[in-house]
Amino acid sequence: MRRPIGILAGSAATLGAVFALSACGQTDDTLNFGAFTDCAKVGRPVVTDDPAGDQRTSKGVKASAEPKGDLLHLRVAKSPTQLCAEFTADAPIRPYVAFVLTMRPQAADAPVVQLEASVLAGQAPEVLLDSTGTGQHFHKIKATVGISGHRLSILVAREPFDQRGVGAIFRSFRFQARSAVAAPDAGRLTDCMPVCE
Repeated sequence: MRRPIGILAGSAATLGAVFALSACGQTDDTLNFGAFTDCAKVGRPVVTDDPAGDQRTSKGVKASAEPKGDLLHLRVAKSPTQLCAEFTADAPIRPYVAFVLTMRPQAADAPVVQLEASVLAGQAPEVLLDSTGTGQHFHKIKATVGISGHRLSILVAREPFDQRGVGAIFRSFRFQARSAVAAPDAGRLTDCMPVCE
């Protein structure tokens, strides 16, 4: 088992939620979208790496078929007012894929806060936040999403966290990243880093 990594004291957390993506046959060949954020401009980034080719698959799906969700690197940085996450995949990021950053306090198991960016065809990527720990109550929030080839960045202010009573997570947290790709025939490929549970 790979060991947790920290952010300004922060580190890996478990993600209990399973989220579904639906594909409807559309394609999108855009390699760049929005304003990509270099997390080093927000704060000192914590970086963790993940090996290529370690996606988990649902029955009948070949992992090599959807490397756009195969996580290779994650950079996370924060300031007192902003949080930035950069996900790097093994292929250019295109629909249908979601990236999730799960956060927990350093010295406690709760609250569990999940920040998700979903890349769908025909619309701008959406950023959702779940502060319940269940993965069942995601709400759309204002954030900046940028896609640059194999990389996706999320930049979000502290305000949505404060509004849901979890602003204290900005002080210090453990983290985990997860991805899910919708594959043909209702299949799915998932990946996580730095540890899968």
